[in-house]
Amino acid sequence: MKTANVIGWSLIAALAYCVLGAVVCVIALSALERGRLLDVPWIAAAEQALYEEGMGSGHNTWLRPGCIVYDPDLFYVPKTGSCEFDEPEFTTRPHFTDQGRFTGPKPAGTGIAVIGDSHAMGWGVNDLQTFSAWLQRLSGRPVYNLGVASYGTVRELRRLEKSGIADKVDTVIIQYCNNDYNENTRFDRSKNRLWFDRITGQFRHPPVTDTHRFTNIVAGYLYTLKAPFKSLADRLRRKDFTRHYQAFMAVIAQHRDILRGKRVVVFYSNYHGVKYRNFPSGRDARFPNLHFIDLGLDADDYYVLDNHPTAAGQEKIARGLYRYLQTLAPAPQEPAP
Repeated sequence: MKTANVIGWSLIAALAYCVLGAVVCVIALSALERGRLLDVPWIAAAEQALYEEGMGSGHNTWLRPGCIVYDPDLFYVPKTGSCEFDEPEFTTRPHFTDQGRFTGPKPAGTGIAVIGDSHAMGWGVNDLQTFSAWLQRLSGRPVYNLGVASYGTVRELRRLEKSGIADKVDTVIIQYCNNDYNENTRFDRSKNRLWFDRITGQFRHPPVTDTHRFTNIVAGYLYTLKAPFKSLADRLRRKDFTRHYQAFMAVIAQHRDILRGKRVVVFYSNYHGVKYRNFPSGRDARFPNLHFIDLGLDADDYYVLDNHPTAAGQEKIARGLYRYLQTLAPAPQEPAP
């Protein structure tokens, strides 16, 4: 009898959760459509999950023809000029030149190169709000922001090699993100054209059929049901950096020449400030010119929906890097192999 009661109440609870989930899904989608953030735990988590999956209006992708051009070595590069993005949490218009994202008029002197993905590029903030622009103002040195959304360390270093900027800098800052691991272990340049065509296929908008609409509704509902558990797991999770370190250092070894004689500082910025366990600190034993630093970023430094640093988060990164750079001696000159 007790077992039957437990099963009965469990079924009632599950049914109530599913019904309430449908209500939350409708509210969250409606809020996204109007560009509003509702600070109610389940609804906020559902908005975040739906936003990350590209549901609701106003979620613009960086990967579109007006913003990128194909590159045989790098898959794509930013197109010279500007693009506008209108998201629920920000409206930005990033500008790009052949020296990367605009950081303001360049001072004279030897500079700093910044490489990384969208966190370094500055998705979600305007040109002079990126940590590169802040670092240029703080240091009085030219800072070249070569960060590009979706790049891993492999393409980041290749972009530095192709940029012609390496000879203008004595310091390279590398921003690492959790999703760099796949590229660092699997990048295949021969697939670039295929990948580009596949990604840009999203620019072709087929007619929205009833089947497509129904699939989206079901997917959104399932994301909403999982949202509270995903949100809790993300807050509790600390990722282990060990395998990331091994893959990252293998890429560094392959591109050692471009970094020779330069100070190299590596920090991480993961979505919504997710932390690493075992992230190194200080000078690397294998590469004496390479340093690791944890800047102490957390969820408060990131947008609620979008998983990138806010303007305040970007400034925090810049000030942390600037303080660290002031403690470093010039890079040791390594003997040629």
